[in-house]
Parts: sequence; structure tokens; C-alpha cells
Amino acid sequence: MKTNKKHFLFTLLLGITLPFYAQGGVHLVTKTLSNVDYHNGELSPAVGTHNIQTLRANREHPEKGDGFGWTYNHAPMLAYWNGTFYLEYLSNPVGEHIPPGQSLLQTSKDGYNWSAPIAIFPPYNVPDGFTKPNYPGVAKNLQAVTHHRVGFFTAKNGKLLVMTHYGICLDDKDDPNDGNGIGRVVREIKEDGTFGPIYFIRYNHAFNEKNTSYPFFTKSKDKRFKDACQELLANPLYMMQWVEESDRDDDLIPLKKMYKAFSYYHLPDGRVVALWKHALTAISNDGGKTWPENAYRAPGFVNSNAKIWGQKTADGKYATVYNPSEFRWPLAVSTSIDGLKYENLFLIHGDITAMRYGGNYKSRGPQYVRGILENNGDPKDNNMWVTYSVNKEDLWVSKIPIPITNQVTKHANDRFNLLPEGEELNLWNIYSPLWAPVKIEKLDNGERWLALKDWDPFDYAKAERVLPTSKNINLSFSVLPKQNDRGNLQIEVQNSKGHACTRIIFDNDGLIKLKTGARYNTLGEYSPNEVYHFDLFLTVADRSISIKLNNSKERTRLFFNPVESFQRIVFRTGDIPDNPIPNTPADRYTDLSMPGEEDLKAEYFISHVISSNNTKSAILNKDDFKHHVDYFNSMEDENIVQAIPNDESWEWMKNNIPLFESPQANFEQMYYYRWWSYRKHIKETPLGRILTEFLVNRSYADQYNLIACAIGHHIYEGRWLHDDKLLEEYIKVWFRGNEGKPMKKLRNFSSWTADALYNKFLIDNDTTFILDIYPDLKNEYAAWEGDHRLPSGLYWQGDVQDGMEETISGGRRKQYARPTINSYMYANAKALSKIATLAGETTEEKVYAKKADEIKELIHTLLWNADSTFFETLRSPGEFALVREAIGYIPWYFNIPENKDNYAQAWSQIMDSEGFLAPYGLTTAERRHPEFRTRGCCKCEWDGAVWPFASSQTLTALANLLNNYDQSVVNDSVYFKHMELYVESQYHRGRPYIGEYLDEVTGYWLKGDQERSRYYNHSTFNDLIITGLIGLRPRSDRTIEVHPLIPENKWDWFCLDNVNYHGKTITIVWDKNGNKYNIGKGLSLLVDGEVVAQSDTMKRITYSY
Repeated sequence: MKTNKKHFLFTLLLGITLPFYAQGGVHLVTKTLSNVDYHNGELSPAVGTHNIQTLRANREHPEKGDGFGWTYNHAPMLAYWNGTFYLEYLSNPVGEHIPPGQSLLQTSKDGYNWSAPIAIFPPYNVPDGFTKPNYPGVAKNLQAVTHHRVGFFTAKNGKLLVMTHYGICLDDKDDPNDGNGIGRVVREIKEDGTFGPIYFIRYNHAFNEKNTSYPFFTKSKDKRFKDACQELLANPLYMMQWVEESDRDDDLIPLKKMYKAFSYYHLPDGRVVALWKHALTAISNDGGKTWPENAYRAPGFVNSNAKIWGQKTADGKYATVYNPSEFRWPLAVSTSIDGLKYENLFLIHGDITAMRYGGNYKSRGPQYVRGILENNGDPKDNNMWVTYSVNKEDLWVSKIPIPITNQVTKHANDRFNLLPEGEELNLWNIYSPLWAPVKIEKLDNGERWLALKDWDPFDYAKAERVLPTSKNINLSFSVLPKQNDRGNLQIEVQNSKGHACTRIIFDNDGLIKLKTGARYNTLGEYSPNEVYHFDLFLTVADRSISIKLNNSKERTRLFFNPVESFQRIVFRTGDIPDNPIPNTPADRYTDLSMPGEEDLKAEYFISHVISSNNTKSAILNKDDFKHHVDYFNSMEDENIVQAIPNDESWEWMKNNIPLFESPQANFEQMYYYRWWSYRKHIKETPLGRILTEFLVNRSYADQYNLIACAIGHHIYEGRWLHDDKLLEEYIKVWFRGNEGKPMKKLRNFSSWTADALYNKFLIDNDTTFILDIYPDLKNEYAAWEGDHRLPSGLYWQGDVQDGMEETISGGRRKQYARPTINSYMYANAKALSKIATLAGETTEEKVYAKKADEIKELIHTLLWNADSTFFETLRSPGEFALVREAIGYIPWYFNIPENKDNYAQAWSQIMDSEGFLAPYGLTTAERRHPEFRTRGCCKCEWDGAVWPFASSQTLTALANLLNNYDQSVVNDSVYFKHMELYVESQYHRGRPYIGEYLDEVTGYWLKGDQERSRYYNHSTFNDLIITGLIGLRPRSDRTIEVHPLIPENKWDWFCLDNVNYHGKTITIVWDKNGNKYNIGKGLSLLVDGEVVAQSDTMKRITYSY
């Protein structure tokens, strides 16, 4: 058996330092591998990636390509400067290293629309008679080839330099990077789009000023240009990118090893990570001046003789982009938190058009990827942009959204004409060749639709929408074809690996077809300029698709390919090519037939794509609970109607709420009543839907009858609705409804809105909305800082502005430091720090975290009364109000108190009838206090009566105590007891009722016979059921945690079903004996209908996905 000695020695060399570096260097830890039998590697795509072709080679019609007709185009470089993308690439007429060569430049303002190439470095004549040491051949009428591993340099003085290297190839096997070239040239790109003269900046050993056509840069009369060149030469990280072309003894090169295609980024500690071909890597401790003698192959990375690009991304994380196979397909990305440990593998580019033109060393696939070097600009959209060639003939860029993920947690609701202009495709992955573009276009009626056009005989347009992984899914979309005698639009539903289970085709024979196996079913004929609306329902269990086309009868057919789940819908204007395959010969020198010609254009428009997880509740039947709503509807005459009338209430609830079944009838009835009453407060406005507090208009309300007091409660409760757009519209009205500014009365009440919205994010993982509203939340926080800060650092508030007038501790005009606003300011700062992390704003994250820590310390040191063992209102420095009030529990609502027993002792008061325990719930002040209930009656006093606003805060805080603290003061029996009292209090004249406040002894609603009090939307209940009683604890990671707070022998069974959480459908079941729901004894957690965790008891269970 023959052994390739060079390969053996190289492999041996790579392994020498592996044990040392594997501990602390770059490595990849993932179970995901790319499958080279598929062009996409069976990888799940990075969501929102846009692949845009910038150049399509065309020898037959140069005016449709680069203007030269050259078909070898490769090694693109990218920069962003002065609001413009710059892309430089090298080009040869036919093949690699076959002269002549030149470097060309394209520009773009938006990354999507690119200029025609211009020759930034034209062909260069090699002197006749030139020879190379130890290589046969003599130059005669020969021109150089260009080659560059780096293309741009932005100097500190603002100058942008573009560069390349002129190398020499005496034949098609010669290497231009053997140190025997001519030299590197440079010129300036000016702000007005013009260019400075070409200069040499470094010569190879056989050349100098006397035998070259361009002057040396020091001859320039522009001092700032010369300074920029000197700065470039002094940068060791740039010199590392010249190593292959340079003289072998060039003293500018820090590491004189023939490692190829150097890429680098900085770690937070200042060290520099290097990446080369083959995923070789090393780390420099001195800014790149010196390097370990031997690099090593990064463990876990699969990367053949191809380039790898690494960089720090705008969110403070890191990404590497490369071909994760021994071929040059697909193109993928891995991400890392620390720049060393990479943990995933997502698809960037997995579509390979046919290589139309043969040539020397023309590899197939997306390859030679490069991004924007650290000093070469930051695109204003904060996304990651990379460039690469496909088949070494066409050029592409990709926009990869930051943060990089392959997951979405919300189903598509993409009505393109209703989405913000310019943001319609933010969650779409597009593949957009120049002759098969994908973009949003306006129809003749002015509406914006998604357009796929195609006149490319060798390629297709593609748009795909990643969806939450589902086993049952509803899909709705409309298609407008502009022709029916050509083209081919394929619509597929695929799994996470890109395998289609079904395919609908608008074929070129005027028929709409469905692939069901070896043959197709005909769904009907289609005509140009007619809209075709599809409603689909797909289910994994039955391997079937049900289709309703326009108003036709629904038809159900089997999949042509079974899949385990659905993850994306794809629109594509052609077949997936079956070549190349791993056995395709590496080299081809012939061209395909008619490679430069166009097809007749086909055009398709899509108005919307809407999806939903139609997973039937895993356990419960929705219609079994309709009787509750029928009863509620019969209780009243419905004298006030807002967005959703009573006769539509069950349909709304059925589509929006989690289901709950309980053996204790009043708990179950109250659960559905509170959703039924919450629905009453949804109100349509010209700016979007909102939530009201009162159904009757109040004189002190803002526009649309908005009142800011209970925004936090509205969000905590409403975050469990399946319609997550409701809260987004509501909050945008509050913050932007006053001609783009906040509503005038937004700050009439204290707020924990930022905290509530972050806790909404913990349910839906919707980074788009939380990052969009982040600047508004920062402005609100700053406003409170500006006018409510006391010299002590605490915050003041009048009790009525807390929504708590006539308290014992405060007053309407008293500027006291209260546990309310100080807890809210802590929570909002903590939330803002976490949102800043999502936004990649590391500085802001630290600023807000510091603010939170400072407030937390002040709450402990200034608001804790050690004598009463309680958090109290501070009237002046050192002067407590000397009354325990329910607001003293609010710090636990946000997990502020330290985990110490002396703080937990405060909770003994909720079990004391002289404290807060009363026959109808938790009082708002301790009953023993001499001023308890002395402020009169029925004008909204907070001197002791029971307020659901406070009860829901206290019970949320108690659930946090029982979940997050080590203490023995209270247990789940106490929690359950108070939940029972809360349920029992919500009745009036024998019927479910929620109002303003009630007598703690009689249970009488103190405004119960006033219209204003009915259905008062000023508290939570169902959030307490879900997160407290049943115990689904929202988290930011990929773990589902359940910890019921029900005494073990209290209920024999319960079920919470149809909960949307992290894009999944969650079901939680307790079945003590196993004979109620028949899925096993004990506590069970189901995800999308499958049992994933169980326990015999009601102890905490978790499941990571």
C-alpha cells in the first residue's frame, strides 16, 4: 500500500500540539454533522439568512455579466465603509491561475443591489524573459494573475485602501504564491467613489521600482495615503495574510509557515485567534506579533482544503463560516459564546447551481468565504455579512441575522402588505440569483407581495420560512401566477433536514399538481393573473395533507415521503439539481450547452404565509369547557361591547387560551371566567388593539380609555394567550401612540412594564419585539430616574400613583420611598440588562445590571425594618411608616430579597389573623394596626380591604418564595389555602365576579353594585394558576420546569393543556392513580403530545430540549 509521505507528515505535524490546545483553544462540540450526499448537508438553516448573487458569469453575453466575459471569478473580499459595501474579487478568462488576471470591484448601498464590476487592478504585463528559480519556462507576452488573501484596509485616519497581489504563472500548473511573483499593489478608494493611483506597497525579490509599471507608494504626494500604507505594513495581522505571496525570508511576516488563508479575531482578553485552511488554528498572546510554531487542527471541525472565516458578531458572540465537509458544499456557520468553544452547525448556503463553464481547478459549491475584518467597518444593520464564490464562477453575499439561530418560537403571520416596509423578509431565508430574484414588490394595486421570478435555465429562486417544529400544522397562503405555459413553482413542507413530505406544483402545462408518490394528483387548472388560495393541514401521525384550494371541497392525500416533524415551508421555481454528487469527477474543462442564454421569464407572487400548530390538545377536548362560557354569557345583558362580543367569546377562547381541568369546580370555573372577562377588555383602536382597565369610560384615563396602572398585570396574564400580537399592539400604543411618542399619561402610575415584557419574552422567545421596544423602555426608565430619585438613591412615589390611594403608610402627595416603585425600578433595570444582552449591547448590559444591584442593596439596607421583620415604606431617612402592608411582599415578586431566614420570616404574617389572613383573602395592611380600615369606605381605600391587584402580586411573590428560596416558614399548603380564598372571593350574588376591592370579613365587593366595578381588569389569576398552582416556571434556557404548589393529597388529578411555550405545546398532568388520563401514574410533562418527563410525586420535574 502506498503512503503519501507529505500528507502523513502534515497530519503528524497537525497532531503534535493537539493535546495542549484542545483544552483551551478553538474546538467544536456538536452532534450535528453535514451529510455530503445532500447539497444542504441536511442542516437546519440559520434563520433569516439571505443569499444574494452579485455576479453571474457570462462569456457569450459579457454585457449581462462582468463586462469582460471572464468566467473564473473567485476569492471575494468584503468591506463596509462610508455607508457602502465594497466587494473585490479576482478574475481570469477561463480557469484558476490561467493568465491574464485582474481584480474587480463591486459596490452596494444595501447589500442587495450591486453595481457592475469595474477593473480596480487591471491585467499587468510580465517582463519578457522572466524566469523562476527551479521552475521551467520563460515569460513571453505573458500577463500576471492576481491573488489576494486580503483585499481592504481601513486606516485610523479614515482612508480606505484596496489591494491585490500580482503573481506569475508560467503554465497552468504553476503557483502564483510561490514567493516569485511581482508584488502587492494598493490604491485608495475615495469618498466620492473615485480611486487614487495604483502603487506597489511590497515587492517580491526580483522586482523593484525600476522594473515595474507602477511607482512605490512612498512616491505619493498624499501624506495621509502614505501614513495609511505605513500603518498597514506595521499591522502584523495583515502581514499574516501576505505570507503565501511574500518572499520566503520577508521580515514583515510574523510566522513564516505556509499555512494558507489566514483569518483572525480578538478574544475579550486581547488574545488573537487565527484560523487557516483545514480549520488549522492557533492563538497569539501579543496581538499577532508572534505565534506558536505549529498550528493544530481544531477538534470537532470538519473542513477540507477550503477556507474558514471567523469573527466576533454584533451580539458579542463569535461565528465561524466554512464548508463542513471534505467537499465545498454546503456553506455553514457555527457559533460560540467565548470564541473558543463552538457548539452548533447551521446552514448558510445549500443550493448549488450547475457549473456552466469548465476550467482549471474549478471546484463546485459555495466556497472561499470571507467576511468583514475587524477594522473594515460595521454594517448599520448589525448583521453578519459574508461573501463567497459558487463554482468559482459566480459571486454571492449572505446576510446572516444576529443573533444566529436555527430556531423560531412563533408561527408565521406574514401578511407582507401589513408588515413594516423593508422588514417583510426578516424571518425568511432567500436564495436570490440575478436571473431568479426574490424580493418584495408592489402589485398594480399598491399591495406588497413576495415575488419569485425566474429566467435562468440553470438556477431557481427560493424563499423558505422556518417554522416552530410541529407534528401537526395549519398553513395558509395565496399564489398569483403571471403565466401558465412556462415556469414551475414548487411549494414544499420540509423537516429540519430539508426533506420534503409533500409538494404542490404550479406546472408549465397549466395544472396545479400534488406529488403523492411516483405520480401526481391534479388539484385543478390555473390561469394567469388569478389568485389561488390554499389552506393546508398536515399531520405526522396520519402521514397526510388536507388541502382546500379556493372554495373547493377539502381533499386529503398521503405524503410522498414520511417525516418525523415539520420545520419549514419552501417556495422554489425549479427542481433541486442532482449534481454534483460525491462521485462527480473533480475537474471539468468543457462548458454546458448555451450557458449564457436566458429562458422566458416566469413570475409568481405570494400575498401571505400563515401557520399555526394545530396540535389538538394532548389530553383535553376544548368543547368540553364551552358550558362555562355559555353560563357566563347568560349572566348579563352585555350592555358594553368592545372588540369581541359575548357570542364570539368561546371561539376566541378556543383559539387562544390554555385549557385547565380541575377536580375542584370553583377553581376551574374561575379560570375560564377570568379569560372570559379579560377578553372583554380588548378594544380596537386606529393604532391597534389595546386592553382597558374599566369598561366604562373614566375621566382621568388617557386616550382610548387607557389607564397605565395595571399594565404589568395585563402583560403577565396575557402572555399565555396564543395571539401574542395583542400585547405587542397594546404596548406599542402606550409607547408610540402619541404621534410616535408615549401616551401622555403613561407615567401617571408606577410601572414594572420592562420586567413584564421580559417575562413575556420568556414565554414566546420573540426577540424581534423585545428588541424593537427596548429603546422605548430605556427612555421610560431614564424618565423615572430623572424625576423620582431621592438623595439616598431610592425612588419615591405617592400612594395614589402606585394605584394604592389612602394607605396607612403614605399619602396622595407624600414623596415616600415605598417598596413598590423601588422593587419596580430594580426589576426594570434587571430586565433591561437582560434585553441588552439579547441586543449584543454589552456595555448597556453592565450599566443596567449595576443599577439593579445598587437598588437591591438599598432595598435591603434602607427599606427592611429589622424590628418588624418586614419591608416597609420609608417616610424620611431612618423613619419607617411602622406598618406592615402587602406591598412589603412585592420584593419577592422580583426575587429581590436575599435567601436568608430573617427575610423569610416576613411570610409568617400571611398565616396570622392579626396579620394579613382574613376570611376572604389577604388584606392590604396588617389587621392589628390601629389605623386598619379607618379611612372610610367605598372610595378605593388601601388601608386594609382586600384588593385583587395586591393579592395577585403577593401570591406571585409567594410562588417565587416557594420555588426559589430555602425556607421553612410556609409551604405549598399555605399557597393553596390562599389560592382557595382568592377563588372564593371572586363571587358576587352567587355568580363569578371580579371587581375593584372587597370587605375582608364579609366578602362583599365594596363597589359591587356600581357599573364601573364589573369585570375590573386590575389583577391576575390565570398566571397564578399556570406558574404557581400548576407550576410551569418560565425560563430563558431550553429547559421546561414544572413544580406544582398543590399539597400531595389535595387533588387526585388535574390537567393544564394547550400551553404555548417556547414554540411548543405543553401539557402538564397530575393523575394520582393513573386512571383519569391513562398516561401513567403521577406527574407527567408532555411536549407536542409526547410524554417527556414523569414523576410519581408532585416534586419538581424538568426537561431539556
